[in-house]
Amino acid sequence: MNPKLEDKYLHLEESRNRLLDELAGLDDAQLNTATSAGKWSINQHVAHLVLVEERALDNIRYKLSRQEELQNVGLNQIVRAFLMKLALQSGRKYKAPAVVAAVPNTCHLPALRQQWDKARFELEDELTGFPNQLLEKGIFKHPMVGYLTISQTLTFLQDHFIHHKRIMQAQKQALVG
Repeated sequence: MNPKLEDKYLHLEESRNRLLDELAGLDDAQLNTATSAGKWSINQHVAHLVLVEERALDNIRYKLSRQEELQNVGLNQIVRAFLMKLALQSGRKYKAPAVVAAVPNTCHLPALRQQWDKARFELEDELTGFPNQLLEKGIFKHPMVGYLTISQTLTFLQDHFIHHKRIMQAQKQALVG
């Protein structure tokens, strides 16, 4: 695996495992309780994160199957990716795009962890075999930003994770005091 991609992947994995271990101390009722009306529960946030990674992986695989059509990422997408990073770090809440907004009302953390494990192992496989000549190509189409390189995609996944982690930690604090 490209060392730059490996570092980003390992950071994603470390962050994910730390959060899941932290959440394992809560029971199903706490994990499935929204702290206010119309908001997601902790488990729904986890389900959303899993869904985002699964959809990103699907998109990456599709693009890898059509390598001849891949284009270099331009300055416009670089700027838009940076603005998205700032938006996710701002602490503001955003409505999830429809393709990743449909999460079940009730989920079980062990099943979500198993589903996320599968997605992560598959992502690792794709990164391990990722062709160096495609590192600057748009491999993932974000619904708001457009095409991102594989490195930008991993950065987005980390920033998106951190955005939701902050929300889940606040919910956990509200639930357990």
